[in-house]
Amino acid sequence: MNETVFNFNDSFREMPQYVTGILSVLENAGFSAYVVGGAVRDMVLGVVPHDYDVATSATPDAVVDLLEKNGIAYTDMAAKHGTVMALTGSGPVEITTFRIDGGYSDGRRPDEVGFTRDINEDVMRRDFTINSLYLDRDGHICDITGGIRDCRVRLIRTVGDPHERFAEDALRIMRALRFAAVLGFDIEDSTFAAMEDLADNLRLISAERTAAEFKTLVCAGFASRTIRKGYRILSEIIPELAECYGFDQHSVFHDKDVFEHTLAVLDGIPIENSKRDPELALAAVFHDLGKPSCFRINANGIAHMKGHPEKSALIARRVLKELKFPPTVINRVCTLIDLHDTFVRPERYTVHKFISENSIETVTKLCILQRADIMAHSMLGMKRMEKLEAITAIVDELKAEGAVFEPEKLDITGEDLIAIGFRQGPGIGNAMRQLFDMYMRGDVANEHDSLVRCAGELPD
Repeated sequence: MNETVFNFNDSFREMPQYVTGILSVLENAGFSAYVVGGAVRDMVLGVVPHDYDVATSATPDAVVDLLEKNGIAYTDMAAKHGTVMALTGSGPVEITTFRIDGGYSDGRRPDEVGFTRDINEDVMRRDFTINSLYLDRDGHICDITGGIRDCRVRLIRTVGDPHERFAEDALRIMRALRFAAVLGFDIEDSTFAAMEDLADNLRLISAERTAAEFKTLVCAGFASRTIRKGYRILSEIIPELAECYGFDQHSVFHDKDVFEHTLAVLDGIPIENSKRDPELALAAVFHDLGKPSCFRINANGIAHMKGHPEKSALIARRVLKELKFPPTVINRVCTLIDLHDTFVRPERYTVHKFISENSIETVTKLCILQRADIMAHSMLGMKRMEKLEAITAIVDELKAEGAVFEPEKLDITGEDLIAIGFRQGPGIGNAMRQLFDMYMRGDVANEHDSLVRCAGELPD
């Protein structure tokens, strides 16, 4: 076993006490116990771990017995995962027995799982070297795969033969892309070659698992460079992505092919708290995928792609539905795609009405998407920026004023209208819509008495 003493940054001189406490319970009973996986990788990279997993030579039954004797609450998931979740007051800790995986006949999960007391056997079943580091409570790391080196050179490499690792579980292909996108790592050549060779095995993976990896990938800081490298793999999920690669738009408004333009738009979606808004990121990826199928050259030799927003939205809806994204997310993403080429007049009434038709949340996100889209155009294509900035200024102004965007939010009710003589029925709804339109035009303030006076002048 290659063991090295890890030199922590000042922030990581000590693991949290609730974690070292679990290690002590196991070690004091004569078992080996290590913090494993992503937490150790993050420590090596100088990142604060969000959670901690422990691997141990103790069987699940022994783990349960020790937790009970030490008064630590737990959830027993051993029957399915060989894992016991310790529920400490400071946070949960997953405790998993050293494992040996059986064959992977379905390309998704091991046919059987056995337990072992040999840490090396547990290490060698891991997916990537950067996830195969084992840290004890004294700061010693077990590294038999070169994981520390790969962390330092920022490289994703499989543990053992890459074709075997990806044939065992095709989701590891998506995990490799996700790690590359989140961490900004390169993918080792033979590892990537195996990913491309076995990409069609992604069809074996459940839609939900694929969707989770894909969503994290597109929201990550290094998403565009990862998609550029792995577009052939991702085309197993989104066939239209490959069609966009190298597709010349033949337009003076564009200086990039459809694929590179798409990545530039994705780059233009702001990153907050180390990730992008998922709906905006997904909209950016899909917003122009319908262009190749809509491409036409008119009699004057000028190219156009009319109808591409609607076509792109159809592609997005199909793919996201196949991946089992929530319907609400699908609808919001597709609305952004449908509207991404729509620019209303930068007038207060027109913008206010546009918001009322689509919601303030949608229009706020649309402005962000459109800005990213415009910035990815040629200098000639960027001429729409002035118009967008005027629209955005009005949106911000309306939000700052506390404007309302639905008739129901006016400071007047149907009961108020009945009180001044309106009959129950459709007339009340019509009156509310008229009042709302007058409010948007600036003809009446959203103030109860003013609205009542104005309503009194409307026909019943």
